[in-house]
Amino acid sequence: MPINKIKQPSILNVDKNIRLRKTEESEWITALPWYENPSVLYYSEGIEDLEKKYNLDTIKRMYKYLSENGELYFIEFLEKDKWTSIGDVTLSENNFPIVIGDETYWGRGIGKKVIETLLLRAKNIGISKIYIPTIYKYNDRSRNLFTSLGFKKVSESDKEESFQLELDNY
Repeated sequence: MPINKIKQPSILNVDKNIRLRKTEESEWITALPWYENPSVLYYSEGIEDLEKKYNLDTIKRMYKYLSENGELYFIEFLEKDKWTSIGDVTLSENNFPIVIGDETYWGRGIGKKVIETLLLRAKNIGISKIYIPTIYKYNDRSRNLFTSLGFKKVSESDKEESFQLELDNY
C-alpha cells in the first residue's frame, strides 16, 4: 500500500526529549528561518550561493510535495517543559529528507534517533526499502549518519551519491 494511503500518526515519540509531530500547512512558516540559513541550504539542497534563501512560497511547495508523497513531520525537542520545532523529516520510500534547521541542535545525535524511529515505522507499515536519491559528497555528516544505519551506496556522480536500505535486514 502506498505510504500516502496509510494514516499518519499525529505524534511519534522518539525519546523523552524528542518527538515527531505531523505538521499543518498553517504552521509551515515555522521552517522559514531554517531555510534562510545558508548552511542548511548548502548541506540539504546543494545551494552554494550564500545570498540564496527560501521564501515561504518555496517552503509551501516543498512541504506540499513531501506531505503528498510521504509522512512529513516537524522534529521537536523538549526544553524547559516546552516543545520547540527544530527541523523536519519526511518518511518516504523514494526519499528520506531530514533537516535539523536549528544549528544549536547539530551534532547531538538527534538525527540518528529520528531516522531509527522512522525506519522502525517504515518496517511496521510494510515498506521494504528506502531510497535516498541525493546526498552531496561534501556532506560527510549526512553520509556517515545514513551509512551507520545500514544504508548502502547504490550510485554516484561527480557531486552526489544515492543510498538505499533494504528493511528486511534492518
